[in-house]
Amino acid sequence: MTDDPRRAELADFLRTRRLALQPEEVGLPPRTSRRTPGLRREDVADLAGISSCWYSQLEQARDIRVSDHVLNSLAGALRLNGEEHEYLLTLASEDVRSSATTPANGVPPTLQRILDSQLPHPAFALGPRFDILAWNQARTDVYGDLAATTPAHRHLLWLFFSDHMRGLVENWEPSARSILAEFRSATGLYVHETWFTTLVRELSACSADFRAWWSEHEIGRQRVTTREIRHPLVGRLMLEETALVVGDRSGRRVILETPQPGTGTEDKLTALTWRYHPVQTPPYRALGQALR
Repeated sequence: MTDDPRRAELADFLRTRRLALQPEEVGLPPRTSRRTPGLRREDVADLAGISSCWYSQLEQARDIRVSDHVLNSLAGALRLNGEEHEYLLTLASEDVRSSATTPANGVPPTLQRILDSQLPHPAFALGPRFDILAWNQARTDVYGDLAATTPAHRHLLWLFFSDHMRGLVENWEPSARSILAEFRSATGLYVHETWFTTLVRELSACSADFRAWWSEHEIGRQRVTTREIRHPLVGRLMLEETALVVGDRSGRRVILETPQPGTGTEDKLTALTWRYHPVQTPPYRALGQALR
């Protein structure tokens, strides 16, 4: 048995994917009397063309070397999608990387100016660990002030699994599950690092939903890119999310949230900007429509 967290993650991923499949989905006859849901280890081994003993060692997190050929066979046997297949290869890889050189906080002034230029639309910068590195005033106006949050909790998962976001986002559950699946898919190389294991442990202790969904090991879930916000001042906001990769090899992304056309969201965002920052020229038409 190994203490390598990546081996443990690989074992758990294989197990959850195996148990999620029914025999008839992979061309096996259905069983009427079965103590275990999903496929048996023997089923997966047969489908992949490997020995059941060897496959069992993988699910037991044994420290064994796995070829890409075997991994590809397992991906086919378990009916993995493209993102799940890539995640499997990442976990089994001998390539050990560190996120120690990734930006821990802050962004260059030029990137902050890009965020500020998006007003009245919310925008923020996200690091490769899913830390929220910087944001604009519109993001504060819509979601609340991140400056009042401790730096350790300026993280997209801490944000979405908070009571505040649960009450603010109408489509909270699909949004939170989507972000969780995206995080897991993007951080497979770092599951051995202290920041990763600490984050998962603390969130599991604080959120029953996180704990339950994390155990499902979802990868490549259908991404939710539209947020429906119940804002306490201007009511319903419909925002469409777009992620842009910063081209400096830092792993940072800029997340832009733009109004869904035909929902009145543009006028409401403009009204919020004027309401909180009246030094600007007041948009009287938008203010009247959004705040009456």
